[in-house]
Amino acid sequence: MVGKKQRFRTVLLIIILAVAIVGGVFGVSYFTDGVTFPWQVAATAEEHQQAAPEPAKEEPKLVIKEKKQEEAAKKEEELKKAKEEADKKAKEEAEKEAKEKELAESVIQNDNKMDYYGAILVEDGKLYDEVRNEVRLTGISTNNLSWYPDFASADAIKFLKSNLGINVIRLALFTSDYDGYCVAGADKQQELKKIIDEAVQAATDNEMYVILDWHTLNDANPNEYKSEAIQFFGEMVRKYESNENVIYEICNEPNDDTTWEDIKAYAKEVIPVIRRVNGTALILVGTPDGCTDLDSALADPLDSDAFGTNIMYTYHFNARTQKSSDRNTLSNALEDGLPVFISQYSYYPADGVGDLDKHEAARWDDLLDEYNLSSCIWNLSNSDEGSALINHSCDKNYDFNYDDLSEQGKHFFDKLSENRKKAEIPEKDEIKDSKEIKRR
Repeated sequence: MVGKKQRFRTVLLIIILAVAIVGGVFGVSYFTDGVTFPWQVAATAEEHQQAAPEPAKEEPKLVIKEKKQEEAAKKEEELKKAKEEADKKAKEEAEKEAKEKELAESVIQNDNKMDYYGAILVEDGKLYDEVRNEVRLTGISTNNLSWYPDFASADAIKFLKSNLGINVIRLALFTSDYDGYCVAGADKQQELKKIIDEAVQAATDNEMYVILDWHTLNDANPNEYKSEAIQFFGEMVRKYESNENVIYEICNEPNDDTTWEDIKAYAKEVIPVIRRVNGTALILVGTPDGCTDLDSALADPLDSDAFGTNIMYTYHFNARTQKSSDRNTLSNALEDGLPVFISQYSYYPADGVGDLDKHEAARWDDLLDEYNLSSCIWNLSNSDEGSALINHSCDKNYDFNYDDLSEQGKHFFDKLSENRKKAEIPEKDEIKDSKEIKRR
């Protein structure tokens, strides 16, 4: 029989073995995460609670509604603003189109009127009035009076003064071209003198100067019709002896091989005819090479003691043909004191064919302004040459609207009315500053 002591030991051993076995199982489970202990359950639940994202808070329905209303109002405001801007732009474009249409359909009007100075005289290479204010004549030359007489009518000249504001008109009396004064016969001469008489009267009535232009061209050398010139100017100066506004241009554009000596010989016979009747009338003398050679006149000018001081030399340019070097020639002559009158110019090539050269036009305009030069643009007609101021399709002689003007006509009118748009152009030629004098 097993004693009590032995049984006690057996039970104790079993208990120890049981504890060891249970302890080993729990130990293995602990290290292999196979068993979760109560204290781990609490910690894991707390971690899950912390890691779990907070559920999105639902905004109150009232707030959502207000936001939608705000967004709708904002969008409506943006649409309204866009519509207002579109309406404003459309209105501006409509007003611009209406203004352009009105301008195109209405008679042109320049409110900047050129002054009338009364008697004018040449001193120190410039034009002055009798109280020595420097003056400037700005105007237009007609085309051939035989071909376009209506542009020299009283109504046309009145329009030029009242609507364009110019203060001089040049009457181009062609000498040898078809129906020219010297080749068309006595009846034609009387007709042309009647046109001139009406034009001079109209210019006088409208306080404008008028240039009687003996328009040599195809005849090249003015000596060819010298006797006719002497007769013509003798008659004109007697008729307009008391007119302080009449200017005598004794030859236009001597050309080909005509020299300054040829021109001087002609002038020495024609000028005295004028001076015997009017000792102070302004006389314009053409220069060689189509009025581009000023150096010859500068080197050997007409004797002021013999022919008077009221003499100027003419220079002509065509902006697309004559450019920088020609401007330098002109400015050098002016700086040397030669009295120069630009009695004819255009913004086209010399042959009148091609496009208006806006860049060169602007540079020539600047030079004329710089030296306060008197000038007449070529030409008042609706001929098909580019230099005509009126469109070829226009059948009016005055009361022109803007669209009646050619491209050159529009440029000239814009310049007169100080609305000329200054395009970006190359730097103008270096021009020396002229002395400051009182100008009108």
